[in-house]
Amino acid sequence: MRLLTLNLKDEVPKAASLNFWPFFDICVIGLFATLFGSNYVIAPGINIGLPRSNHVQTVVSGRLEVMSVNEVSGEEVIIFEERLLNLKTLEKMLAQRGEVSKKVTLLIRMDAAVSAQTFTSICEIAEAAGYENVQLATENRPIERSALGGSGQ
Repeated sequence: MRLLTLNLKDEVPKAASLNFWPFFDICVIGLFATLFGSNYVIAPGINIGLPRSNHVQTVVSGRLEVMSVNEVSGEEVIIFEERLLNLKTLEKMLAQRGEVSKKVTLLIRMDAAVSAQTFTSICEIAEAAGYENVQLATENRPIERSALGGSGQ
């Protein structure tokens, strides 16, 4: 009764009631975070529409054989048909294999440190084995720096 006389009825705390909309907002935000964070909606990468071509790609592996010649710890090593060879074993292997097709080209990928004499010897061996075309591809070694800042050579 005293509350009525002082008009303090409005100051009494009301019972708490739960509203539906804040929970709905949290659920919608969680749904968007789940969908846009997954790979199902937005796939990673970029789709590129490449133009169509009427050209037919030719197979190079039937016309090109690759030989690699490197210098490893002072020795020149030939890598051909998944084998490590030197000049003598290369000559024996090509002699045992027999004649090659006339359309096949031998590509020699050679390190810059390999001598010209080795290249000449490989060309002579390849010509004796039946290769009509021999091509050369070289590459430079990267310059190694020493700890003192000078070049390693």
